[in-house]
Amino acid sequence: MKKIFFVLFTLILLSSCSDDDGLVYHYELLAVEDAIVPEEFEFGKIYNITVKYVVPDDCYVYSEILYEYNEDARNIAIISTVIDDKNCADLDYEDEINFNIQALQESPYILKFWQGDDENGNPIYLIIEVPVVNENNLSANEFRPTHKKMQE
Repeated sequence: MKKIFFVLFTLILLSSCSDDDGLVYHYELLAVEDAIVPEEFEFGKIYNITVKYVVPDDCYVYSEILYEYNEDARNIAIISTVIDDKNCADLDYEDEINFNIQALQESPYILKFWQGDDENGNPIYLIIEVPVVNENNLSANEFRPTHKKMQE
C-alpha cells in the first residue's frame, strides 16, 4: 500500500499541466495538520470529517481530497493545484475542508491522514481509529456503495 501511495504522490508531484491561457501548474499533496473526527461511527450513518492543512502561498489552490481505501484503512490527503508563478505571496495560513464518510463496515475505521514524508521518503500519518457500533444489526447490503476501492 505504501508503494501505491508513493507512486501516486510522485505522479502528482511530477506532473505539470498548462491550460489554453498559457497558465502552467502542477499538483502537490499538502500535509494534514489536524483532523476532527467523531469518537465513534454508528453503522449506516453519514459523518462529517474536517481536515485542517496549511496553505503555504497564494499559488496553492485546493483541488480535491485524496481518499483511498484498503480494507479497514483509509488514506486521506489534500491535493492542491499549484500555479507555477514566481510572484506568489506567502500566506502560511491554516485552511480546512470537510467531507463525508458513510459507515458501511462493522470493523473500526483506521483513518490515516497524510502528514508528509520522513527523511527516507516514507509517509508519515496522523492515524485515528474510529470504532463502529451497530445497534440495529444492519448490513452493508442495505446501503448503496459510496466509496471506491483503491486499485492495487
